[in-house]
Amino acid sequence: MDVFSNQYTMTSLYKFVFSLPILTIIGCSGSGSSTPTVTSNGAVETCFDVEVTNAGSRQTQNICTTVENGGYNGLGVARFIKFSVNSAATVSVKATRTSGLNPADPDIYLFQNGTVVNFAESTTDNTESLTANLGAGDYVVEINEYAYWNSSSKQMVDSTLTQKTSEPVIAQATAPSTNCNTSMGPSTVTGRVTFDRVPHFGDALDYRDTSITQEPIQQAVIEVICGDGYYSTGFTDDDGNYTLQYPNGTTSFVRVNAQMLNASWNFSVVDNTISSQPIYVMDDTNNPLTGSGVATRDFNADSGWGTTSYTGPRVAAPFAILDSVRKAKDAIPGAVVFPSLKINWSPSNTSLSITTSHYNGSEIFLLGAADSDTDEYDEHVIIHEWGHYFEDKFSRSDSIGGRHSGGDILDMRVAFGEGFGNAFSSIVLNNPNYIDTSGSQQAFGFSINMEDNNCTNAGWYNECSVQSTLYDIYDASNEGVDSLNLGFEPIYDVLVGPQKNTPAFTSIFSFTKAFKDLNTTSVSDANALDSILNIQNIDSITDIYGSSQMTANPGATDQLPVYGAY
Repeated sequence: MDVFSNQYTMTSLYKFVFSLPILTIIGCSGSGSSTPTVTSNGAVETCFDVEVTNAGSRQTQNICTTVENGGYNGLGVARFIKFSVNSAATVSVKATRTSGLNPADPDIYLFQNGTVVNFAESTTDNTESLTANLGAGDYVVEINEYAYWNSSSKQMVDSTLTQKTSEPVIAQATAPSTNCNTSMGPSTVTGRVTFDRVPHFGDALDYRDTSITQEPIQQAVIEVICGDGYYSTGFTDDDGNYTLQYPNGTTSFVRVNAQMLNASWNFSVVDNTISSQPIYVMDDTNNPLTGSGVATRDFNADSGWGTTSYTGPRVAAPFAILDSVRKAKDAIPGAVVFPSLKINWSPSNTSLSITTSHYNGSEIFLLGAADSDTDEYDEHVIIHEWGHYFEDKFSRSDSIGGRHSGGDILDMRVAFGEGFGNAFSSIVLNNPNYIDTSGSQQAFGFSINMEDNNCTNAGWYNECSVQSTLYDIYDASNEGVDSLNLGFEPIYDVLVGPQKNTPAFTSIFSFTKAFKDLNTTSVSDANALDSILNIQNIDSITDIYGSSQMTANPGATDQLPVYGAY
């Protein structure tokens, strides 16, 4: 193992949901409690007469919102109605309190294909209304009570954690060298670069020397650095090998970047604690190139682990993260151009600084604080968040985010988004055992088996039910009623096709109806999927709105129909 000098160093969703009155995080590796919150004036359920006037026709239904299932992303905080406009028309929606909180503060949001087209969120007591000129099409209205939406019973982060700031950072060389002596011409340097992969043992990281493996750093940007910039640049291959030119008679060294870059993608692991977000790099400065002729430079990114703690720079971490991103990228079928993505990681990233590992609508943030929660070797967590990026850029997610755990009774949009993220990570790794380590020496954590169909509070509002269903579509290991073995491509086809443009909110309903429509030649596959859904307490799905649901209706507040129809 190479020894490096000090120069060898490494260098929630905060997504506003239109003007909704809360800041949410899309995707998280943390879990929380779903104990109901009772608001200050006591009412867990508040009901409204919702009146829709469309092309001269006026209809009214009574709809109840509730906070009995937890914070703002619990099932029932937001309720939905759907209507169609046959030709351009002026449509009015009015919500008037009939029971519950008094005063109440209803808000109205009008969506088309998942995008807010109008909203009303005044502070007028007990009523809200909006009027909009709409074109022909299908629309969804969300009604919520602001006091419920603005509440949260989810478990908050540990405020006693402290940040670590001791590890040095170095910026990537971004320009060609301007002061490198090239008068004597170039020679060739070849080599192989690797990183320490720390595996899991149960729900813990296994730092034993006999367990850590040295894996190739694949498809990464690699450079010869001379003077103030790079002399030559290239990419590592799928075994971590590289070939570059270096200047004869001038001191230079090899640098590998935690970045994959070509015409179709630009994925980089960066330090979010520095405003410029420098890319992490590994420099082989202990083995400089000083002479001429063919040279060989092999070097490895060390984990930094001593005997019972980290005692050196955690150089392997950014390259382990990059490797997980590579696996996710490579799982996407066909020729795809990926929007640029930064993955923000730092040993200083705690629940105080970034809340939890998450995708914020443009970048991924990962926890990194040792002896608390660090995710660089938790591949399922990394790929879960990359899955949110995939949904955002190639499909569609209407998830409102927030803290969640497997047994929570969630808003169906959150349940699908989080269930997909979990299933996708297991699909990419072909490993149904999702592990997230944490605690002292990263020796604690939790695991979720995607093959386990026994979900607490199973239903269309449960992320466990969603992930189990999606993984059963994919996997070759059939158990119980699972007879499907279709791989990822049918799931991908739904996500980048009908799911992206569904008039309904994205949920297990919109996904399943699209899956059936795209597989009309296989009645057996549709029937098999219904059987899998039935195990999860989900009735056979016949449309994108879940209109056929009769069984799963948890809690005291009536949650059916899923969408009121006007």
